[in-house]
Amino acid sequence: MEGSSITLSSPFGRSGNSAVPVGARISSTVIDARPAAMVNGVVVEWGELRPLLNEAAGAEILQEIILDRMLRRALADAGVTITGDEVDAERQLFYSTLSPDTGVSARLGRELRSSRGIHRQRFAQLLHRNASLRALVRDRVQVTDEAVGRLYEIIHGPKRQARLMVLATLRDADTAIQRVRSGEFFGDVAVEISTDSSASRGGLLEPISRADPSYPQALRQALWSLASAEISAPVLLGDTYAVLMLVREIPGDGADLDEQRGELERLARLNQQRLLMDQLARRLILQASVTVFDEALHESWDSRFHRGASLGP
Repeated sequence: MEGSSITLSSPFGRSGNSAVPVGARISSTVIDARPAAMVNGVVVEWGELRPLLNEAAGAEILQEIILDRMLRRALADAGVTITGDEVDAERQLFYSTLSPDTGVSARLGRELRSSRGIHRQRFAQLLHRNASLRALVRDRVQVTDEAVGRLYEIIHGPKRQARLMVLATLRDADTAIQRVRSGEFFGDVAVEISTDSSASRGGLLEPISRADPSYPQALRQALWSLASAEISAPVLLGDTYAVLMLVREIPGDGADLDEQRGELERLARLNQQRLLMDQLARRLILQASVTVFDEALHESWDSRFHRGASLGP
């Protein structure tokens, strides 16, 4: 998040590459001793609980609060008011993206929210935040024939399925290739040495469209150059190396583009809105001026800030 106007301060001195300004005023963290809970009849005070909460998730929550406040200002400047219908539309969109079946989407939504710690109040804030961002970018969305065609290719066009290994060095990638060419099963080698999340599945990926930008272009190009069961040369992906094996080719489903255009335009609009919403959220975060006093929260925020963490839950 280079170039941010966010400043960090802490009541605790730090050395080296500290974000604490030289000469910053020392102040004390206020300890709230009100009971938070009881364990076997013994009080758990907020003063005991809060530092752990700040360390675990404080930065993420602080970031959401910052964005909410910046959005209120942006909405006021634009003369935009968010209605209950717009918030309800965000709720429907959230669940519809999980499954077209309402029962399944409700279950998946509960599981997702529980796993991410997004309960009633935080979920309501998330929906309002998304409605606010969408309202502020809505007039900038332009659905082009190119975007529609790309989505058609991704959804209805031909795909290829592959197994993947990701290795730390070129030597590791070359060694993996030699093991497979010597007779070992690609999936077994992937389980043993691949650092990708697909390793537990023997490196097996979901079918990939050649037009899908969620996969690096170098990876897609390598995959589409392979014959069936062929293994690729090492593919440089940032600071790691990928090795692919083509498993199968899947033809397109033959759907008529004109018949699908309405749905494709809807999806293209949502995709572009999401991109513009993320850009706006990041820009608003960068415009904020923040001073963090609590030690645990300071460390959590400092870490999140410098690794350029994502802006949403």
